[in-house]
Amino acid sequence: MKDIIDKFNFISFEEIDSTNNYIKENWEKRPDLTVVTAEMQTAGRGRTGKSFCSPKGTGAYFSLLLKNNISAEISKKLTVMAAVAVLDELKTVTQRDVKIKWVNDIYIDGKKVCGILTEGSVNSQSDTWNYAVIGIGINLKEPENGFPKEISDIVTTVFERNCNETQKKNLIGGIVCRIYRMVQGEDLGYIDRYRENSYLDGRKINIIRENSSESATAIHIDENCNLVVKKDNGEIETLFSGDVSIKPEK
Repeated sequence: MKDIIDKFNFISFEEIDSTNNYIKENWEKRPDLTVVTAEMQTAGRGRTGKSFCSPKGTGAYFSLLLKNNISAEISKKLTVMAAVAVLDELKTVTQRDVKIKWVNDIYIDGKKVCGILTEGSVNSQSDTWNYAVIGIGINLKEPENGFPKEISDIVTTVFERNCNETQKKNLIGGIVCRIYRMVQGEDLGYIDRYRENSYLDGRKINIIRENSSESATAIHIDENCNLVVKKDNGEIETLFSGDVSIKPEK
């Protein structure tokens, strides 16, 4: 891993609004493979505009900048790559049950431990992106006063006890190295691992539409990492993007 980690340029903040925002505002000034980390985010974001709780000193909050030859094909797979990189790394540091909830959440023992947000800018003159940024937030340990009440029942942490700075740095380093290997085509098995570690297979879910939701059962993740579902009326549908929530078990 040492030969890969030396390729990255790390920038650290004690506090920032969002590591993704910083890269989006400064991507032209920063080299490819810049990693921005923060002890705390005041405006951490998830997909569909959701906030991501990022209290000081309790998580790994970081974003990776990619800006060299990011093809449209690669850009479609970045969230999948990031999810598998987090999955693989967490499996090396914990013996707990780690799964991926389509599209971009990582679960441990049935609760959310990580969220991923991929953003970027398309080059209108070619079939490439000017840059892509992969933002990752991982709950490492519980805040001193616990998580906010509205999420305390649905989130968990990587470590049941405190983790130290070395553990956090090693975790971040391991994840970005894994992403790098996937982007470079050195790890071709990540799609299979994404499919094999789906948290949703067989579960009752709600498909969240713009102004409504629809009940269904998740069947599996297909070879393109889309979610195949069976709606309550028996219709089979493939979801290419969007959001789903898990129905609580009765």
